[in-house]
Amino acid sequence: MGSAAAQPPPPDIITIKLSVSNVHLVRGSRTLLIDAGSKGDLPALSAAMTANGVAWKDLSAVIVTHAHSDHAGLAAELQRLSGAPLLLGRGDVSMAAAGHNDDLQPTNFTARLLKQFAIDPRYPPFKPDVVVDGDVDLRPFGVNGVARSKPGHTPGSLVVLLEGGKTFVGDMMLGGWLGGAVFATRAGEHYFHANLALNRANIVELLRGPTEIFYLGHGGPVTRQSVLEGFGMEDPRPAKPSGEKVSSPKFDTNLCKWLISLETTQKFPLQEAELGVW
Repeated sequence: MGSAAAQPPPPDIITIKLSVSNVHLVRGSRTLLIDAGSKGDLPALSAAMTANGVAWKDLSAVIVTHAHSDHAGLAAELQRLSGAPLLLGRGDVSMAAAGHNDDLQPTNFTARLLKQFAIDPRYPPFKPDVVVDGDVDLRPFGVNGVARSKPGHTPGSLVVLLEGGKTFVGDMMLGGWLGGAVFATRAGEHYFHANLALNRANIVELLRGPTEIFYLGHGGPVTRQSVLEGFGMEDPRPAKPSGEKVSSPKFDTNLCKWLISLETTQKFPLQEAELGVW
């Protein structure tokens, strides 16, 4: 990973809540943006970036965690405005090219209603500048971390892992209810997953690692403990060895009293260190 002097500073994270989803500014020695909102979110995103002193040309990269319309809606526009390279997982490249969600797989009844009545699956198509297939080191973009392929929610879903146990997981999970509007810090199942079992395995894998805080596409952030409780999981981290316990010496109280009495009446000189062996 290079010398300590070459490492970007610890990142500053700013979460911006847009009409449907979150995006995240991550500021190290440079600033990158995680996710690209919905296609009508440009005025709100522009205002939030200005309020935080970030111009489009300041962005070193845009990372799209997956190519659904509420996370990739502005991707093409952000490529044009910022000139920054856009990163996307290999499995979602065809979805991005079509500018249309894949066939969403609901995980509950509410999700079925959302799919039928509330979700616009269309957005301007785009082509990523960097296709992620494995790990991409983010230090060239000014942030000490990696973008990593984690197919499950979609075939090309990504996570972003930063130092200090902070991980951005897109829609791997949901914070709270109603898209994060209520109880946003309670982790739970997202409404849709292309591969539910694989997505759950990804969660377990992250819980085995150093992640302590999960930054989400809706609601959040949530703690590691919230994820364990929300998914009803046992802690998958190996238990730390406790080491061999050395038992304390057991004292015979009556014997100690008798010895003290003997010292008093018979002038038998007992030292504290000697009493300690009992």
